[in-house]
Amino acid sequence: MIRGQCLITNKDDQYNDPDVAVILGSDKNPTCESQSVLMAPKIKLSSGYDMPILGFGTYNLNGYQCLTAIHSAVESGYRHFDTAFNHENERQIGEALRTQIQMGNVSRENIFLTTKLWNIHHDPRDVRRICEHQLNLLGFEYIDLYLMQFPVGYRHMCDEILTPINDISVLTTDVDYVDTWRAMEELVKLGLVRSIGLSNFNMEQIQRIIQCSSSKPVVNQIEIWPGFMQKDLVDYCRYNGIVVTAFAPLGQPNREKHTPIYFFSEGMKRLVKKYKRSAAQIVLRYLVDYGVIPIPKAGNPLHIKENLKIFDFKLEEIDIRALRGIKSKERLVQYENIKNHKFYPFERED
Repeated sequence: MIRGQCLITNKDDQYNDPDVAVILGSDKNPTCESQSVLMAPKIKLSSGYDMPILGFGTYNLNGYQCLTAIHSAVESGYRHFDTAFNHENERQIGEALRTQIQMGNVSRENIFLTTKLWNIHHDPRDVRRICEHQLNLLGFEYIDLYLMQFPVGYRHMCDEILTPINDISVLTTDVDYVDTWRAMEELVKLGLVRSIGLSNFNMEQIQRIIQCSSSKPVVNQIEIWPGFMQKDLVDYCRYNGIVVTAFAPLGQPNREKHTPIYFFSEGMKRLVKKYKRSAAQIVLRYLVDYGVIPIPKAGNPLHIKENLKIFDFKLEEIDIRALRGIKSKERLVQYENIKNHKFYPFERED
């Protein structure tokens, strides 16, 4: 268990941003004898709330593995957790976080919890109901960040059918994501969520939301990893004060298939030897310096701790350029079965 806390401003030049602080330890009053754990610095969202610049992803974590991973993550120092309705693990995540709160390892105020509105709930009349249901699953009174996970709505059959299919086609709707967004804005007014944002939206779609609603997204969560950096979209979001969260930040490494190639390359092995860090640590450090918030997923306690320990070293410019020069690859998450929908956000092949 983690004991004690010190809230300090990091004196290193790399963290001289007044919006960024480093938290050591847990959320209790500090004691001289307490053990400290380095946590991720924070960035201030346009909504006024602080968000740690490294998060813990939970896709495909379920059951006992999910519970143990969340416990390990909290005790390692993570305070930013990312889930979604279609991950079907909100109940386990809430249970583990509440247990950690009861143990005194963390307070609710120092947890930043993100979850998402799934595609079957785009009907504005359904938004509040499902958000309240997700809060019940999590066991919390509010959600820190609520994202519309995709701009395309699916037909709602029931809450348990996440992807309604007719033969081989996904049953979609023509619900306008702007109308869904306006319903999400009401969640903020009701105090159910603190901030709202988007996921998998392109520049034109974000701009339309900004122009057609009373608030702009604080976050756009998109696929980003070396070889798929989406520079134009990141630059657009940065210009508009929208923080970018990077899912699949490592490119979903597969040791058996040795994919993506960059992760297992001789160049990466050289960097691992040079910095005495894992390939994952090097990539996460690179993405943080790029200005996005990675949310790596891990189930192994050693990898969970390792992924957080990236704030005590810096990559040299020559190595940053080498990572920047990785040849562009195709996106991993494509939603190809709905690519003909008018709100499909990705490039279509001719």
